[in-house]
Amino acid sequence: MLSIIIMERANFKMGGTVLEDGVAEAFKKQGYIVFKRRNHCDVLAVKPDMALAYLVECKDYRLSEKQQRLAVRELNRNYVHALELLLQNRLYSQKILKVLVAHSFCYHARGIFQYTPAAFLKHVTTSASSG
Repeated sequence: MLSIIIMERANFKMGGTVLEDGVAEAFKKQGYIVFKRRNHCDVLAVKPDMALAYLVECKDYRLSEKQQRLAVRELNRNYVHALELLLQNRLYSQKILKVLVAHSFCYHARGIFQYTPAAFLKHVTTSASSG
């Protein structure tokens, strides 16, 4: 929680792998089963009760419209890779949420949750502790 406060105050910009590591670590601390940089997926986190999984695509920059379209396309393509990874590990999640994490967005992509890095880390740490 302290790292979130520090990032918000300093307007901290993370690099791509640092951002992925931070997201993965936040999920691990909440008890999720985490796959990091495997099978084309930046971060795939599964709740231990298999009710929910997060497929997270991390971008360490502000997305232009073209970059965002490419990131959404990549996230949709990685959904199939995530399913393969879950099946290989005999994890049968009821729902997989697609999440795009970047510093800013040009438009809201349908069916994809969009967060800034600090907001997503805060969401992960608060949603698991409240529910």
